[in-house]
Amino acid sequence: MNCTKNTHKVYSAEEIALGISYSHPAKKDSESCAVGTLTNYKRDVDKDDTLAIKERHKIVHYGLSNNDLENIDKKLLSQKQFLDYSFIYDRINQTKIPLSDIFISANHSPNRYYSEIQNRVNTLSTLAKERGLKALFMTLTLPSEYHKYKTLSREGITNKLIPNPKYNGTTPKDAVKELTKMFARLRHDRALKDGLSKENRIYFRVNEPHKDGTPHTHILMFVPVDRVDRVKKAFKRLFDIRANDIQDDIQNSTSYVMKYINKTLPLSKKDKLSEKDKYLNAWYSHNRVIRFHSSRTLAPLDIYRLVHSRYSLYALTKLISEEHFKIYITLDTGKVMEIIDEWGDIVYARGSNYDVITIGTSNKGDYFSNNTQTNDSAIGIQIWI
Repeated sequence: MNCTKNTHKVYSAEEIALGISYSHPAKKDSESCAVGTLTNYKRDVDKDDTLAIKERHKIVHYGLSNNDLENIDKKLLSQKQFLDYSFIYDRINQTKIPLSDIFISANHSPNRYYSEIQNRVNTLSTLAKERGLKALFMTLTLPSEYHKYKTLSREGITNKLIPNPKYNGTTPKDAVKELTKMFARLRHDRALKDGLSKENRIYFRVNEPHKDGTPHTHILMFVPVDRVDRVKKAFKRLFDIRANDIQDDIQNSTSYVMKYINKTLPLSKKDKLSEKDKYLNAWYSHNRVIRFHSSRTLAPLDIYRLVHSRYSLYALTKLISEEHFKIYITLDTGKVMEIIDEWGDIVYARGSNYDVITIGTSNKGDYFSNNTQTNDSAIGIQIWI
């Protein structure tokens, strides 16, 4: 930066004796220089701040920025602390169990969550095999206008993401709903409706993001062998086969779909995640997208979780479908109160000796504060103990 040169005028003895008033050019010049320095300093700081903000909000992976990842990490840490310090208190045995020990979540108990997902896939595959159904594997994607970014590939540039001028503003969460509507068109087509019971239409669906953060979905569906060709024709009639795919030459359907499930659950397979895996895992939380869906072929999960120590998912599905159980629920909340088998034996009964103590509800070690949640909210969880 250029500042005015500091100069000092030499005055004669006469001028000094006469008391001639004079200014101090050197001082004035120094002040001008200082003001200029501060102005440029502020400009540089503002520029650095702007660059830092842009860097934090720059898209890194799956449509997420570093700022998005940090926000999700903070949210997950807060959730973890809640689960670690909240607990179920057994008033009879005077014991407490942290909610983190019994909670099922892709982020906070990934191994437990993965085991349950694998159990569901294995059970669906077993039932499909028993019914003589054949596997179809499908991939559904959305048109260009649902993609916020598009890939630029040309000489010297490989797979660079640039803004898509056709983007219609649909969020990933709403984009998943569009994929659901697409799949519903196939499920409601005559190829899967005419004379075909729901027991012979079994599916498991995995949602996954593209590189730009727009979701697509993979579907493993089981149908009777004589319906395969009709379903394939319907698929090709309903969807653009240049962007969507259907296959019927699946050798091991369970392993095939588990490959995609493993990809969406990096926490269940790795102790240390790569940068890309961290963003992939955060994508589901940031956009509130559910990883998996399935047909209502299996026993309801909320019931299975209550009696999992007595029945496998396969056995429970059979017993419920054959109406071997009477299940009593509350009319207002829908909570299961009792499950009674065909011989009148109580399979499950909601207890009344448990309290859920959450952060901020106990008072200096008083586990029975008035803020404790009702017993109903605790009992559905205690079966996991």
